Amino acid sequence: MKKSKISNFYPILINLQKFPCLVIGGGQVALRKIQSLLSYNVKITVLSPSICKQLKAVIKKNKIKVIPKYYSKEYIKNYKVIFSATNKREINEQVFKDCKAENKLLNVVDVPELCDFILPAVVRRGDLTISVSSQGRAPFFAKEIKNKIDHIFSSYYEDIIDLAGDFRSIIMNNKKFDSPKIKEKAFEKFFMIDWKKVLRSEGKIKAKEYIQKIIKEFQK
Repeated sequence: MKKSKISNFYPILINLQKFPCLVIGGGQVALRKIQSLLSYNVKITVLSPSICKQLKAVIKKNKIKVIPKYYSKEYIKNYKVIFSATNKREINEQVFKDCKAENKLLNVVDVPELCDFILPAVVRRGDLTISVSSQGRAPFFAKEIKNKIDHIFSSYYEDIIDLAGDFRSIIMNNKKFDSPKIKEKAFEKFFMIDWKKVLRSEGKIKAKEYIQKIIKEFQK
């Protein structure tokens, strides 16, 4: 079977709080995209002459700016990141041409060949982010894998990643851990503890005491 010609997208995490986004479209597709962006505290502007009822509620609740106009090239000028969430091919293709000419980053929902970037299926547990992608070829399959991962990583991993972050901060800022080998041994000690079991039976405060015990072992 011949593969479709799609770019080889590079996986990256980006802080979109620094880049206000324009979402073109006011239907269910735009709604899903906006809900996803809001979970990352992104500043959003919606461009559409009509807005569906559910999206209106989201816009009102989150005080999202709306430009009640049909698409025109002038509206992409002040945005670096654009999402085209319309169901009209001709509009998506025009947005693509305009963004290419203006060096804007564009995601056309469900049309990877018109995208500068695509969005993976994501599992989040606090600061732990696990993403799955099929390079845009089979998003339904990536979603299925994401659902399986979702069951593997329980809510405890939100606390585990917090503990790991605190532990790393202590290690990186303590002169006793200047040696790469000592750092490696300390991290190995961290992985020897069943953190999920500790959190479930003893709680996060007790878990932090375990971290201090590991640190003290290397300070003797």
